[in-house]
Amino acid sequence: MAMLTGRRALLAGLGMAGLARPAASRTRYVFDQSVGRLEFVARHLGVLSSTGRFEDFSAELLIDPERPLTTSVHVTVRTAAIALAYPGAVELLRSPDFFDVERHPEATFRGAATGEGSLARFPLAGDLTIRGITRPFRMEGRLLDRRRDAALGREVADFSAGGEMKRSEFGMTTEQAAISDTIRLNVRVRLIV
Repeated sequence: MAMLTGRRALLAGLGMAGLARPAASRTRYVFDQSVGRLEFVARHLGVLSSTGRFEDFSAELLIDPERPLTTSVHVTVRTAAIALAYPGAVELLRSPDFFDVERHPEATFRGAATGEGSLARFPLAGDLTIRGITRPFRMEGRLLDRRRDAALGREVADFSAGGEMKRSEFGMTTEQAAISDTIRLNVRVRLIV
């Protein structure tokens, strides 16, 4: 007991007393396509771009209200649930050359804010898994707006995040002359705080 008291006194003397406290509890938010959008953008032939979206995903955010820049996130996407305006594009993306939805029905992202930046702009880092291949992935998150929603009688917050991946790193190398290797992923979600 005396040793523990001495350790606390030493930490307090070094200005590190906060390190000895247990972490604050995190608030858990679960969301899906009903309150958010998960989109991907590709360039074609270097001049055109197309935007598609995943229509079936689920996500969980764990937020420590005392340290929001250490938020963690886990997203699961059903890869067959794709919407894209171009004829034949959905079938191509579901095929073994791209998402290979028969063998890999889900893609995932597990990551966390790094503690840097501010709520206006902060990095998220983690692992993106597509087609059973996992690579490091970084996004930039932003708190777009926080306000009281009169209809709900509660606070709501709009968040966005975006980052770029190389599809070739996940084994998707078909159509390289027509479809860019760099694909932008964008997320936008509204949460009831």
